[in-house]
Amino acid sequence: MNNNDAQLKRRLAPLVLASFMVFAFAVVLRVGIDATPYETTDSVGRPMGFNDPLHAEHYLIMLRNFSPTEFLKLEYGYEWILFAAHVIGAWILLASSRVSSRICRWFFLAQAALFPLGFVALPFVPFLVASFFTGRMDREGFVDIPFILAIAHPVWVVTSLVIAFGLRGTGLGLSRIWGALTRATGARQSNTIGPACLSQDVRRHHTP
Repeated sequence: MNNNDAQLKRRLAPLVLASFMVFAFAVVLRVGIDATPYETTDSVGRPMGFNDPLHAEHYLIMLRNFSPTEFLKLEYGYEWILFAAHVIGAWILLASSRVSSRICRWFFLAQAALFPLGFVALPFVPFLVASFFTGRMDREGFVDIPFILAIAHPVWVVTSLVIAFGLRGTGLGLSRIWGALTRATGARQSNTIGPACLSQDVRRHHTP
């Protein structure tokens, strides 16, 4: 791998960091609001109950109530995989001398298969983001939908595809795989046709 490819990988690594920050933001808020009682109010008495709009101080309360141990519950198992994907993705980009561009590209393309619902949730991301800035987000916006999936999965899938198509170097090696399959199929057909022809010759010689 040349220096230009290695430098490009390092330049793409901040994209993984940005996606991880979105993921961490979603996890902290989702876990934090679960740990926040409905009767909680902010310093001016605004509640955090059913359908109550959330304000900036409410998000700080959710941040304070976040506990990493809660994230270790089995219900967040899919998010553990997403966490691991970010860590591995960052390592692959930064350890450029150890990982080929082809493996790197395959890894990031595979994220679309690991997190396919990211494509489904992608059109709803602008509406969720707008609800934060317009003060229309409420508790139900976190608990009535798979909030982490709705925010973090689309961002990670899009990030992975941008990285996969932004990498230089060798492709996916699909032509080589196709060539190997074609040769294997041809060899199998030859092995099948050969004995069949031989048996026909034998029968022809023994026919009176």
